[in-house]
Amino acid sequence: MTNSAKQNPATGQVNGVLQSSFIGNSSTKLNLSRTLTGRVGNTQLQPFNVTLSELVAMFQPEQVKAGPKEGPYFVRGSCNGGRSDAAMALAENLLIIIDGDSSISDAGEIVEGAPDPKLAHDAMKQAGIEHVIYTSHSHHKHGQDFNKWRLLVPSDAIAHTLTSGVDAILDILHLAGVRVAPVSENNKLSQPWFFPRLDAGRAAGYYCASYETGRPFKVPDRLPEPVQAPASAKPKQRGESVVQAYCDRYPIRQKVAEMGFNLIRENRYLPPESKSGIAGAVILTGERDGRERLYIHNDSHPLKGRGLDSFDLYCEDDHNGDFKAAVKAAAELLGLTATDDAFALFIAAEDQTEAPEPDPLPVDVSGVSIENPPGLAGEICQHLNKTANRALPLIYPIVALQMLSLAAGSRKGLDGIKLNLLTLAIAPSAAGKEHGQSWLAQTAAELKLGRHVVGGISSDVDMIRNLIDGDGRCCYRIDEIQGLFNAIKSKNANTYESKIGDLILTLATSKVYQFAGNHRRTFLIEIDKEIDHLKKRIAKAEKEPEEGEETPDVEKLNRALRWLFKKRDFIENGWPDPVVSIMGHSTPSGLDSLITEDNIGSGLIGRCLVIRCAEEREKLQKVKETPFFGDVDLFNRLHLINDGSLQPLRVSTEARQMLDAIQSYYDQDQRLNAPVMGAIYARVMEQVNKVASLLALEAEEVKPEHVSYAFALVARCIEDIAYLLQKDTAQKANASIADIALHTRAEIKRKLATRKAKAEGISPGALRGAILNCSVKLKQITDQHRKSTQAEGKPDLYDQIVKRMEEVGEIQLKQAGKKTRYILTEGR
Repeated sequence: MTNSAKQNPATGQVNGVLQSSFIGNSSTKLNLSRTLTGRVGNTQLQPFNVTLSELVAMFQPEQVKAGPKEGPYFVRGSCNGGRSDAAMALAENLLIIIDGDSSISDAGEIVEGAPDPKLAHDAMKQAGIEHVIYTSHSHHKHGQDFNKWRLLVPSDAIAHTLTSGVDAILDILHLAGVRVAPVSENNKLSQPWFFPRLDAGRAAGYYCASYETGRPFKVPDRLPEPVQAPASAKPKQRGESVVQAYCDRYPIRQKVAEMGFNLIRENRYLPPESKSGIAGAVILTGERDGRERLYIHNDSHPLKGRGLDSFDLYCEDDHNGDFKAAVKAAAELLGLTATDDAFALFIAAEDQTEAPEPDPLPVDVSGVSIENPPGLAGEICQHLNKTANRALPLIYPIVALQMLSLAAGSRKGLDGIKLNLLTLAIAPSAAGKEHGQSWLAQTAAELKLGRHVVGGISSDVDMIRNLIDGDGRCCYRIDEIQGLFNAIKSKNANTYESKIGDLILTLATSKVYQFAGNHRRTFLIEIDKEIDHLKKRIAKAEKEPEEGEETPDVEKLNRALRWLFKKRDFIENGWPDPVVSIMGHSTPSGLDSLITEDNIGSGLIGRCLVIRCAEEREKLQKVKETPFFGDVDLFNRLHLINDGSLQPLRVSTEARQMLDAIQSYYDQDQRLNAPVMGAIYARVMEQVNKVASLLALEAEEVKPEHVSYAFALVARCIEDIAYLLQKDTAQKANASIADIALHTRAEIKRKLATRKAKAEGISPGALRGAILNCSVKLKQITDQHRKSTQAEGKPDLYDQIVKRMEEVGEIQLKQAGKKTRYILTEGR
């Protein structure tokens, strides 16, 4: 195909201006840099001077090998020294690289997976721009429609024009209908790009295409002349809400004009902050709700990468992103009364929090049962279920993991991680929590590990003494743990109580625990006395025993002395890798209120695996198994783990790929830096690694089933924490109608998701009573509604929420004979 071949009409207008921006060459020379070995940690680059044709030849399927995702890489230009932006500041003729990682939906939302790479290739080819495009390691990871690719475009870009060049290429792709989402890596000067490697199971899906008879791309310095966009009728939008009412009153085109955006051509705008001169803002109409949204891909704009309707722009521009303040102000501006506003606020909050399509999880856990972990942990859970008077199956995996942690001793998990756990299990009083606690204590005693299990924490000094007495290992088994947390957080706490929280964190996370000066001196005096006493015993034992005296085991005494000297050294110079676990239990009334934004931010609760059980107790069952040690096999297998090898765990290739996918997912900026929950997301990999390692202790190899379960358990814990945070918000004195309504909806879904409700459903009256009993704020609102003469004949807030949930298909009312019952819609 020649450069004068017919072009896509969508790219014709921009190419008319850009055509003069091409520079001709036979086979473009590329002055790049690369590594030959190692991963991104290797920053020592070598010159990599090739032609585009030579690079294309390297990327052909027969040249690309199967292997891990990371390995040797290249950068977009010449690098003078170790890899850094400073070392590339003078590089010329940079490659413009578009990372095809995700797409922009019709509603302007970012969705995982890029557009088809063939469409991107066709768009660039029709624009007459030489390039090469190839798929990356994660291509087709979640199915044939899941695309990941990189587009390489030779250009005349230099450091300060790189962003302009990236915006221009994105503009050409978007005009052609290839809505690849911009990512920050596109604009990073020294960003490493891995040479193509294949996943062995997806090798057949590798794609590489090139267009070498075009011209290198010249970063443009001017744009098409502005044209008047034709008037278009705005489709009817979904729902009646403050957000919707504002969008109807103030159309998006009016709003962007007020904010200084310049119309360039139909639906395309130039942001006032643009440094590139590229019309990188486009108005899209969502298929789901018909609402028009502005999507900005210019890197220089603070609102880049988001789909924003006119209310979103009002919220950001006039209220600094404070959604609640914006809703309240908009309601006043639009003249909504307090009565009209109540349910509208709920719908507005629902619109704000409900994404059109959630990002697919990095690992498929749809077939994983939290109550049935793989391997020995699962068999422990089965044993606990059989031996319980009142089963509490959701808590037993926590018990099993804590037992495995105790049996593991000083063994390390994946990547050298400590195998201690901080767990919080929340269940109703008399629901059966004590069964798992008792089993762990008795099992530890039978394994001669009882000295490592402690029933509570009385002070920081007590914790340090337990650490020393337990040879650096301690598991705290604490019922009604809210008492400990309340003491730690109380303003009136004694000094020793306030120090406990910090000490728990330090012991749980540090590689070496350094004793405070006063503690070091105290415990050195104590251990020196023990050493002197033992020396005297050894000296006496080495003499001839008197007649009738038992002969002491001198070698045993000497071993004990050597260990005392070792402990003394640890006290003096720091205790290496202390293993301190906490298995805490409490009731919803005791612990729910402790899961708050402040407590998560402080770090302790944010490091805990939190399981929140349903508030309905299971019925008593007839115990069919002998309590505790009816299954001797469990004891023997735990004993083997306790006496087992200290060699590092092996990891299967598939399990490692799954772990890499999870880490990549939670390292994305929208999760890693999310308000409040970012502290939880940042520790997901630590928790997954620990749980997977504990499950793999017996097999001595981490396998896919271990990773799948670990991720499912951690994801469930995240879900429970999010629910409890929402509950905390809804119970605050300044809680809005939207806060209360959103939590009520979540509470209804949890009630209908219990085992009994799934089987039988819940009658409307019983569901209403259960929800009002656990929500003081909602009950106050419904009581006020009932007493109001103006509200007579109108549904109260609870009724409106239930009706809304029926309308959107979250729940449904089923007829069962003469009775009607609510059930959770399948798939919800």
